[in-house]
Amino acid sequence: MGSAQLRAPQDFVPDIPSTQRPSNVVPLRAQRVQLEIFVTGTSPDAFRHHLASLLHSPLGVYISHTQMLRDKVCVHFNIASEDLDFTLHTLIATMSEATIGSITRIAR
Repeated sequence: MGSAQLRAPQDFVPDIPSTQRPSNVVPLRAQRVQLEIFVTGTSPDAFRHHLASLLHSPLGVYISHTQMLRDKVCVHFNIASEDLDFTLHTLIATMSEATIGSITRIAR
């Protein structure tokens, strides 16, 4: 019978040439997009109720600012492009009465 040989880690871990070693460069952040929605209501209380429900939903962290227009509120979301699908699905489930506006890339 043969005997087992002990091997040192360098025997089975390949050397990585210095040109292939991981660098300490931080990858770029994900591309951001701005999504706007419009919420209509008949009274200021309805506006406050809609905004409160948005702020207390999982979408509240994405709200960048709101704008009061004549008969509606415009809510702007600042989201990563990867989160767009989640945001739209959650928005439709949370605020079915909202109207989805434009989606634009945010320039850096």
